[in-house]
Amino acid sequence: MNNEEKKKESFDSFDQKLAAFEKRVNASKNKAHTEISDNNSELWRIVFRAGVELFSGFAVGVAIGFGLDYWLSTKPWCMIVFSILGMAAGVLNVWRIVKPSDISTK
Repeated sequence: MNNEEKKKESFDSFDQKLAAFEKRVNASKNKAHTEISDNNSELWRIVFRAGVELFSGFAVGVAIGFGLDYWLSTKPWCMIVFSILGMAAGVLNVWRIVKPSDISTK
């Protein structure tokens, strides 16, 4: 076996390992995003989770803002800023749960 054949075998082995890794990663990625189907309980689960994500993001933002306002004596400013940031984080989490590209229309 010459040097070129060894390199080709090495690249082929690497390509096979890379393909297997990509297959595993894509399989877990597809499981992370739920497709909305006709199943009513699945739809309610997604709606409930979206509401919890929105509320929890907002609540955490308000709590952080209130704590910083109390600590820094900047009364409403930190609460306003962190409430907005918390709501934005909640909306981003909901967007990650239900991306329009993942919704199947059957």
